[in-house]
Amino acid sequence: MKKRLPLWLLCGVMAAGGAVCGAQSAQDQLTVDAKLNQELVRLGGQLMLAGKAYEYDEHLADDIGPRLTGSANYEKAVAWAEDEFKQMGLKNVHGESWTIPATWEPEGVATARMIAPHEQALHLVSEGWSPSTPPGGVRGGVFYLDDASVEGVKAAAAKIKDSIVLVDGDSLRKHPGQPFGKLFDALDLLEGEGARALVLGLGAVNNAPSMVGVTDFKGTEANIVTANLGMEDTLLLKRLLAKGPVEIEFSFKNRIRKDVTVHNVVAEIPGSGDNGEYVIVGGHLDSWNPGTGAQDNGTGASSVLAVAQAIEALGLKPRRTMRFILFGGEEEGLVGSLRYAHAHAADAGKCVGDFVSDSGAEAPKGWYVFGRKDEADAVTVLKPLLTGLDAWNTTDSGQFTFSTDEGPFLVEGIPSFVLWTGVEKYMQLHHKPSDTFDKVDPRDLNLGVAVVGMTAYAFADSPTTLKHYSATEVEDELKGIKSLDEYKDMQAHGLF
Repeated sequence: MKKRLPLWLLCGVMAAGGAVCGAQSAQDQLTVDAKLNQELVRLGGQLMLAGKAYEYDEHLADDIGPRLTGSANYEKAVAWAEDEFKQMGLKNVHGESWTIPATWEPEGVATARMIAPHEQALHLVSEGWSPSTPPGGVRGGVFYLDDASVEGVKAAAAKIKDSIVLVDGDSLRKHPGQPFGKLFDALDLLEGEGARALVLGLGAVNNAPSMVGVTDFKGTEANIVTANLGMEDTLLLKRLLAKGPVEIEFSFKNRIRKDVTVHNVVAEIPGSGDNGEYVIVGGHLDSWNPGTGAQDNGTGASSVLAVAQAIEALGLKPRRTMRFILFGGEEEGLVGSLRYAHAHAADAGKCVGDFVSDSGAEAPKGWYVFGRKDEADAVTVLKPLLTGLDAWNTTDSGQFTFSTDEGPFLVEGIPSFVLWTGVEKYMQLHHKPSDTFDKVDPRDLNLGVAVVGMTAYAFADSPTTLKHYSATEVEDELKGIKSLDEYKDMQAHGLF
């Protein structure tokens, strides 16, 4: 990419309520004229003062509840979202089906206890996509695997045999930055080495489980019984193991269904132009089950709905189509968005931007731009409008590059953005029982929704667009933010 000055430095900015100008001839920059500027002001005000995100999130979390991919609750959420889009007046509202290899739902409550060196109840649940325990449960001595890598498993094979293998955060940190694909490769070896079960000690304080999902990124059932243990219980087992043998037992039953049809939800506000270009405003509709998925990702799904509702209510007509998508299967490895990207690969060149919300409802800071300077420049063009929301910044952090549904579009070279919010509180909640609606702050949620709506609408209506990256440019971009190894790992595991 050629180095260039941001447009707001080239043209200047009018006072509040005035236009943000841009060089009209540049085809790889964002341009905001006076008319679009006024529409963005109206849209931001609508979302802040009369937006419905908080209302939508309450319904998803409290009235529908946890939305495991393919479950009855998930399909209830799909039907509700389609109906909401239709009532708004959106066009081309439909579900797009894809098949997940397996769905998973716990039946009843897990039971668990330590037997030796003394008896004590344990705070344990089934890990997502684990098979049920055999009749009578699993019982055995615990072996702590301090190196959760393929090499670590092979080196400890003799101790793994006939043991219940415990893996925790320290096991993962033995190889900092190890991609999840290689972790799954290591865990997949345990069954072949004769382990009785796997226990993941990745939970949070107060012995709260924190779901991971052992699905190999694809929504497949795990090849070994896998449990999820609370933090304090994990630490206890490790302390006792340092002194001598530890034995535990646990039991749970899961409902597994194979090759199940799942739906993404799609709706559109048609563009006034006729060149077929569009932007995507997306978030995932599925959630984990210990809580109700209010933050992860009820806030993101409700943001998609709220942006659509506000634009339609204001009667705004962008030049490009705005496509609103609620994906399923994100928690199992971006499965729904990968299926969507594959199904629509033929028209990917017409997508001028992809905007995803999936980091909860803390106050927004701006956007993750994943190493693209032109994306950062585009957000800078909107600085006069986003400054009032304290959310005009960008970050190149690669921490969450492949953690949500922008990933399948980013690797196609599409300009891709993820809303950047604080995550200190979010990380204490997501995938845990505490992910409930009472944690959602309506002000902070509306701030984030306004950022999403204004930025996505600017891309939809600007006369100019950013370029699509070539495959080489994508790899250079990912290398610059230290995400290339993760991308290559996911390719090796058949994701991209």
